[in-house]
Amino acid sequence: MYLIRKDIIVRNVNVEGIVTNVSPLRIGAGRDYINIVSSAKVMLLRDSNLNPYIPGSSWKGVFRSTGERIAKEKGIKVCTGLTRETCMDEHKSDFEHYIREHQIDEAKELVWESTCLNCKLFGAPSLSSALLFFDSLPSKYNIGVRAMIAINRRTGTVASGALATVEYVEPGAEFHFRVLGSNLPNYAIGYLIKIMRYLHEDLSQVGGYKSRGFGFIRFKELELKVVHRSDVSGSGTKLKALDEYDADSEYVEGKFDGDTFFKNMRNLEEVFDSAKLEYPV
Repeated sequence: MYLIRKDIIVRNVNVEGIVTNVSPLRIGAGRDYINIVSSAKVMLLRDSNLNPYIPGSSWKGVFRSTGERIAKEKGIKVCTGLTRETCMDEHKSDFEHYIREHQIDEAKELVWESTCLNCKLFGAPSLSSALLFFDSLPSKYNIGVRAMIAINRRTGTVASGALATVEYVEPGAEFHFRVLGSNLPNYAIGYLIKIMRYLHEDLSQVGGYKSRGFGFIRFKELELKVVHRSDVSGSGTKLKALDEYDADSEYVEGKFDGDTFFKNMRNLEEVFDSAKLEYPV
């Protein structure tokens, strides 16, 4: 159960590369945000230098929701991650009791047996995430502005006062992407890569206005690096199984374009595809 342990590190996983958008991209700042240098009414989220960026929290939400769909396609039970809908909500009182009584082994066993793959990876109340998503800052971009209208879902007509000018990042921008994982079994690495491939192959989107074709991306210059505790996790590109659901595997070193990267990492995806993930119980 290394995946849920925070007191020991046996493996660090780093996936890093470049994200480019092939359709308009919008990570919104909310309607109360005002940028005096822009003619738009609905602004992009920007950093302190007024550059648009993709926050790590947005990546985490996209990965969790995409992963939820992938897991359900495979028949794996996962929760939504929403407030009061996580695996840990149901077991919070028992977990807190074990912690108060310093019954640490019992607390770890409860978490391992009672939480879904998404809670283990992305976190839940009283359970830290095994993944750290960095903010994606741009290396190049252009901002576009267009008029948008909202449709009343009940009547099918244009909503009153719905016309607004909206900022977006034009296609062809480039953002740095990085995610770190601690103690990820091989099936979890494969799951992470499969989620990325879904995004790369237009099976999932990033940001807002998805129904209008926004948010399609591609990955490039991707690289996977794994740092091991060799007696437990493996060495070099050889990856040992970390728990009873896992299988030995390996990966290919180097920096690759998106299509080549996902082809090279197919064996890790296959570990996830074949894993008999039976929890939660």
